This record gives sequence, C-alpha cells and structure tokens, in this order.
Amino acid sequence: MHKENNFDFLRFFLSSLVIVSHSYPLTGSPEILASNTNEQATLGDIAVNAFFVLSGFLILTSLKRSKSPIEYLVKRGLRLFPALFFMLLFSLLIIRIVYKGNNILNEPLFFTYLPNNFFLYNVQYYVTGVFDANPYPQAINGSLWTLSYEFSMYLFVLLLYPIRKNAYTLSAGLVASFLICYYAMNLKPDLFASFLWSVKLVPHLFYRLAIFFIAGCLLSLVKPDQLQKLNKPYIKIALLLLLAASFPLQLFYSSSPFVLSLLIILVAISYSKQLAYLPQKMGDISYGIYIYGFLVQQTLMNYHNFPPLQLTILSLIVTYALSYLSWHLIEKRFLKLKQRLR
Repeated sequence: MHKENNFDFLRFFLSSLVIVSHSYPLTGSPEILASNTNEQATLGDIAVNAFFVLSGFLILTSLKRSKSPIEYLVKRGLRLFPALFFMLLFSLLIIRIVYKGNNILNEPLFFTYLPNNFFLYNVQYYVTGVFDANPYPQAINGSLWTLSYEFSMYLFVLLLYPIRKNAYTLSAGLVASFLICYYAMNLKPDLFASFLWSVKLVPHLFYRLAIFFIAGCLLSLVKPDQLQKLNKPYIKIALLLLLAASFPLQLFYSSSPFVLSLLIILVAISYSKQLAYLPQKMGDISYGIYIYGFLVQQTLMNYHNFPPLQLTILSLIVTYALSYLSWHLIEKRFLKLKQRLR
C-alpha cells in the first residue's frame, strides 16, 4: 500500500485543499466553490469526503490484516492520537501568546481545551479572549470536528471483525450499511438521531461521511485486477466530467458518493513518479497539515488581515514546516511501534 500508487500524494493534496478552502471564510470572504455552485459544496467538503473514501479503503485492509481487535485498535490509536496530543500542546502555547485578556490562568476553558479535544467527542473550539477579533471569530481549530466521525468509522469497521474473512458476508454487510446511510442522508436524516446526538455526532454529517467511508471499504473488496481494468484515463476523465456536471444539475449531493468515490480510488491506485516526489521527500505529512492548518491560519489572521490568496500561501508554508516536524519527530516514531504489531 506504500509502493507505486498515489495514496500519499492524494492525502497531501487533499489536506492542502482544506487549507485553501478555509482561507476564504477565515478572511471573511465567500468560499470559492460554494459561491459558484449554489452552496452545494466547498473545496473542503470535497477534500474531506475524498479523505473518508481513502480511509475506508485503507482501514478495512488494516482490519483484515490485524491479528486481533486489540491490535487493530492499537494501530489506529497510534496513527491518530500521538500527533493530536502534541498539536494540542502546541495549541496551548499559541493560545497563551495570542490571548487578549487579564490572566489566561483565570480562564477555565484554557484548562479544558486539551482534554476535550483529545478525547474527540466533545470538541472545544474556543477559549475566551482568543481570536475574538478575527474575521472568523473565536474558532481555534475548526478542522477537529471530523476526527470523531473518523474514529466512529474505525469502531464501525471493528464490528466487521468476525466476518472479515468471509467475502460474501462482508460485502453484504457493507452494501446494507451503505444503503441505510444513503437512505438516511437523502430521506430520513433523523434516523437514530437521539443516539447520534447523545455522542455529539450530527446525524446528517455522520451519514454523509459514513457513505464515503463505506464506499471506500466496498472498493477495497474489489479484486485489484478488476479495479485496474477500470483504471483507464478516459474513465477517470468521464468521472471528472460527471462530477463537474453534477453541480449545474444540482445533483452533486446525491451522485458524489458514487462518482467521487470511484474517481478518488482510481486516481489513488494509479502511479505518477512526479506526483510521488514531494511526499517521498517530505514524508507522510498529510495528517499534520490537516490538524495544524486551521490553527496556523487563525494565528496569522490574528496579526494581519490577509486576503485569501496571501493567507493560503503563507499558511501552507508554515503548516508544511510544522507538519514535517510532526511527521519526523512524532508520527514516524510511533508508527514504528505500529509496525512491530505486524
């Protein structure tokens, strides 16, 4: 999974696309894609949806290779939590620097910021006196909301552990789950709403992201040679055109789980030496880009009112540097522990 494919590049590109998308609302500007598609989607929406497709494809593969449920959970935890913990520690330093109040130690939210966000399901977006005057006020790290949905998908996949080696039963279970989520997304968004709200998951967001994740899981069950038969330039171009056409037809929301999911996986299983160059040189910095980007952008906006393009360029440079350090000093080292479990 780490050889000749475009998975690393896609994650790098998609995490960077989130920063591009956020540069608009964080400067008080209309998001570039949303404003041209009747608010059907933002660049960030597409990036996150695509992330969940890739995640589903890879995570189900991880489950099938795991020797036990504990091993699976440990591997997922080592990928998710160490970098998150150190990013939150770094966030506390930034919060202390940009705080505009009398005494940060008198702010209860300062002390709850790390534990609330580390445990995923009680995301705390603000601390009193921090980024209050920004064009997008108070939010310290708006990207963290997706992590609870991602982890919920890890737990969903864990439920499939007993049937992971039965291809027919596994496929049937995933197809049924996809159809239920698709039905709920389009026709009954309040399905199991009381339970989802009780664990602080927004029902329509849960079903939307679950659809893309499960689509990735299903595509991982397709035999590689069969996927490669579809992996033709004209098919990928056709899927891209269909995706573009879905916006003026007002069909993006309903069609993208099929079109975008297949397109992303076909691009991922392709290989371009040129596209792979930067991820190979810098490492797998995509997770770092995602969790640091919003914080960097808000910090820059705290000191100067940048327009979207300038904010994008500056925040990408700073975020890439932080993500590089996160990968080589933290993530890579913890992943060595993960490899020992194989």
